[in-house]
Amino acid sequence: STITSPSVLAGEAAAARVSVRVQAAGSGAAELRLFVCLRQRQPRRQRRAAAVAASAEAAGRTVVAFDLGSYASAMTDAEVGAMARQLGLCYGYNRGLPQPFRLALCGLRDAAPVAARLEAHCWRSWVLGRHEEPPWGTWPAASLVYLSADAEATLDRIEAGDVLVIGGVVDHANVASRVGLARGVAEAHAVRTARLPLDGIVSVRKTSLTCLAVLQILANFAESGDWAAAVREAPALHCAPMRKYVVWH
Repeated sequence: STITSPSVLAGEAAAARVSVRVQAAGSGAAELRLFVCLRQRQPRRQRRAAAVAASAEAAGRTVVAFDLGSYASAMTDAEVGAMARQLGLCYGYNRGLPQPFRLALCGLRDAAPVAARLEAHCWRSWVLGRHEEPPWGTWPAASLVYLSADAEATLDRIEAGDVLVIGGVVDHANVASRVGLARGVAEAHAVRTARLPLDGIVSVRKTSLTCLAVLQILANFAESGDWAAAVREAPALHCAPMRKYVVWH
């Protein structure tokens, strides 16, 4: 008998074609063709992430959306790289929460530099929402709460159906020209804004918190209902780079 080399066929689940030619003594040759399905198994980490996302969806948990398209062109290459790292940290942190948020990346149509840097973080395997449109083109404006350190209103509670928007920007320069940037984006699209209730807890000598710090504070509050504890127990505020910018009260 002769076995030919397997040939892999294109498809979602690859298939190998194996031809077997059988020659019996004193008789003609017969050919048997077999098709073997080689189904790729999803990595364990990705299966777990999918289960976490499905659980959050079924429980109707709060959506936390990162607005990437509004800032991608305003950041330096180093800041874009740092933004990609922040998103990777946020995704990993959320995945480990007892009650994870439903995460979403928005404005991808205008965030090509960030998307390119996310390739190094294997972001295509992340289980979250991906939207070409900005937040106001994805959800009803009435459901959006754009978080900004310069907002007049304070985020006292998280209501059912709220979509909390975090500006996807990193500010290494910490310059005055970027003060109010997130608020300006939100107001330009008639989206309500709110700031985290940091007064009396901590002062921040920077234009904004990191995305990871904001996510950690929101997660702590969602679990405890106590803003003071939520802020004090956010790990990102106790280590670099934020540690040198905070003063505790």
